Amino acid sequence: MKINIEKTSEVERKLNIEVPWEKYQGEIEHQISLIRKNATLKGFRKGKAPVGMVRQVYGEDAHKEAVNALASEAMKDALAEHDLKPYGNPYLTDVKKEENKAVLMEAMVELEPVFELADYAGLDLEKTAPEASEEEINTLLERLRENRGENVEMTEDRGLREDDVAIIDYAGSRGGSPLEELKGNDFLVRVGRSELVPGFEEQILGMKNGQEREFDLTFPDDFTHRELAGKLIHFTVTLKGIRALVLPDVDDEFAQSFGKFETVDDLMAGVREDILKTKEEDSSRELRGTLAKRLVNDNVFDVPPSMVDRELRNLVQDYGENLVNAGMSNEKVREMILKNEDDLRKTAEEQIRLLYIVGEIAEKEDVKAEAEEIRNAVEKRAQVAGRKADELMKEYAENGTLADIGFGIARDKVFALVLEKAKIKEVKAGARKEDKNTKKSRSKARKK
Repeated sequence: MKINIEKTSEVERKLNIEVPWEKYQGEIEHQISLIRKNATLKGFRKGKAPVGMVRQVYGEDAHKEAVNALASEAMKDALAEHDLKPYGNPYLTDVKKEENKAVLMEAMVELEPVFELADYAGLDLEKTAPEASEEEINTLLERLRENRGENVEMTEDRGLREDDVAIIDYAGSRGGSPLEELKGNDFLVRVGRSELVPGFEEQILGMKNGQEREFDLTFPDDFTHRELAGKLIHFTVTLKGIRALVLPDVDDEFAQSFGKFETVDDLMAGVREDILKTKEEDSSRELRGTLAKRLVNDNVFDVPPSMVDRELRNLVQDYGENLVNAGMSNEKVREMILKNEDDLRKTAEEQIRLLYIVGEIAEKEDVKAEAEEIRNAVEKRAQVAGRKADELMKEYAENGTLADIGFGIARDKVFALVLEKAKIKEVKAGARKEDKNTKKSRSKARKK
């Protein structure tokens, strides 16, 4: 057999295979004999039908099996001879056969990427320094006061104000026809929190107990319920009660109500600590994202298209599900997926590259996920799901989740190792180079 290998990309090869007619015929006869052993034709016992009859009935099957066998042999020899490591199985794209002439086959094979790992020791990285501003502390403190606040029924004769809790009956209609999905009784709404359709809360400000008010609102074009998006809706609202939120004073008694503070100073220190803890977690997560992006940008290479396609399908599915869960219509979801397909594909390519980069570092540094670590991770999932760990281990082993868990553990170890070697500079929020570059890009986009 003659085999010619054509490079179509860094990770793809086209194989042109020429099989002599005699060799092809020999393989046909071999396949016919194999088929004959199990063939059951009318009037003959299993395996006893005449060869000619078997050839007549199963000739096309024999041809397909012969082509696959010869192509497999040729591709295996070619890959070994040229020291090429395939990703997945090669596949035939074309077969040309003429009587007494060499059979011509074309096949494609994807290859595992080969790349030189960029230096990852001593990377210069920036991390946002966690800070708790007085404004943030006061905002969180105000939220704590609201949680401890008491809704008191208003008895004075006054109109509805911001921050009041209104008790309302409401009904919406369109073109004179009532809409059951826009009807509610004894509905509670905290005025000024933008909990309802834009403009609704502003319309009911100033209303007094027992008062009825009618008004029209145009729903946003991107409203989650497609049938209402962009539509003009008429509302009739009756105010049945006003409750004012009475907030507790910030004193030692308020601090002690949380069970772990004695004084206001203790409470303020605790609030500051909670903010710093949350920001430190966010900063660490952000740093890991920065590291991943740096590794991907420092190591640019092609990856198998089928891997990217599979990852893209997963990203599209997750993206679509998130949009649906947010209340978006199926039509809008499809529109958003098409709009962001290029960005999703880029993300898929980068995630596949990161997988290979992490694998290379892990091999170089002898980093791996231990069986006990994988087992512990599965046991935690089993506990949350209320299932037996052994059952979940078996299920995960069959569907590939076990490998994903192992990779996640190894990746975390690789990231920790690289970050340990990195030169990390703490900067104030908004001062990171990446943030500045992003702002510049946005500024340029606005100018355009």
